[in-house]
Amino acid sequence: MNIKKLENIVKNGYKKLLNREPDTVGLEHYISLLEQEKINEFQFHELIKSSEEFIILHPEIIPKIIFPEILESIPDPQIVAMYRIKNEERWIEKSLKMCSEVCQKIVVVDDGSTDDTLKICKKFPSVVDIHSQTNLPFDETRDKNILLKMAMKLNPDFLLGIDGDEIIMPGMKQILKEDLTVLHPKANVYQIQVLEVREKPNQIRINDSTTNGLFPTILRLKNQSSNLHFEEMKFPGNMHCPKIPQNAIVDSSVQSRLKYLHYTHYNEQVRNEKYNFLTKLDPNNTEFFGYKHLIEPEKYCGPLEYAYLPKGSYIQDIE
Repeated sequence: MNIKKLENIVKNGYKKLLNREPDTVGLEHYISLLEQEKINEFQFHELIKSSEEFIILHPEIIPKIIFPEILESIPDPQIVAMYRIKNEERWIEKSLKMCSEVCQKIVVVDDGSTDDTLKICKKFPSVVDIHSQTNLPFDETRDKNILLKMAMKLNPDFLLGIDGDEIIMPGMKQILKEDLTVLHPKANVYQIQVLEVREKPNQIRINDSTTNGLFPTILRLKNQSSNLHFEEMKFPGNMHCPKIPQNAIVDSSVQSRLKYLHYTHYNEQVRNEKYNFLTKLDPNNTEFFGYKHLIEPEKYCGPLEYAYLPKGSYIQDIE
C-alpha cells in the first residue's frame, strides 16, 4: 500500500475517532507502523482508542484486545489488590468477584464493619489476608500503610488500589494484562477511568470530574523504593488519601484501559449517606463545595448528562 493511502487511513481514523486532524508526530508514527506491517488498520484504530484523549471523550466505549498472539505468550502479571473498607456489604461481594478475576491475591483492612462485610470477604479464596480493627479514629493514611505492608509481603509485580463501592468492569482481565505487559511494559504508574454509575445499572454520568479524569491506581513495584509509604493528608482523618503511595516513582505514568464502576452516587440514599459521612468528618471543607455537589450536582456541575454502557460491560443485577 502506498504512502498516500496509509496517510488517508490515519487521517480518517483520527477524524472518525477523535474528530480532529492528526498531529505531525502521530501521523508519521502510525504511517510508519502500518507501512512496516507492525499493525493493521484494526490495530491502529484500537491504539487510538487506548489514548487518554479517546478514553475521556468516549467513556462508554469498551476496549478490545489489540495483539492477542503476543498476549498469549506472556505469563499473567502478579497483581495484589488492596481494599480499605467498612460496612460495604451492599457492593463488596460483586466487587471481590470481579477483582478476583483480575488480581491473584487481595488484602483487606476492615475498619470496624458492623454488617456482613467481613463475612463476605472471608468467603473468597483470593482474599489472603484480613486486618480487622475496631474503635479506632478514622485515619486513611494509617490504614493504607497497614494495607501496603500486607501487600508487599506477597511480593507482587503490581499493586492495585480499589474501594469497596467500586467494581472492576467485566471482561477487563486480558485488557489490563495487555496494558501492563504489551502496550506499556515500562510504565511505573497506570491511571484508570472511574465511571459514576447512577440510578440505572448501565447509566453513567459523563459531565463529572470522576468520569472526565484518570486516576493513578496501579503501581509497578520494580525499581520502587523499599521505603514506599502513604503520607498524611491535609484533610481531617487523612481523608482522600490516594490509591498508590505518594512517594512512589511516577516519572513514567500512562493511562490504562481498565475501568472501575463506581457506586457512591448510585441513588439518592447512598448519595445522602456519603454526604453525611463526609460532612461529619470534614465539616469545614471548602475545596469540594462542602461536598454539596453530592446532593445538589446540577447546582455545581450543570444539568446531568449520561451515556449508556453496552450489555456485558456492567453489573446487571446491582441493587
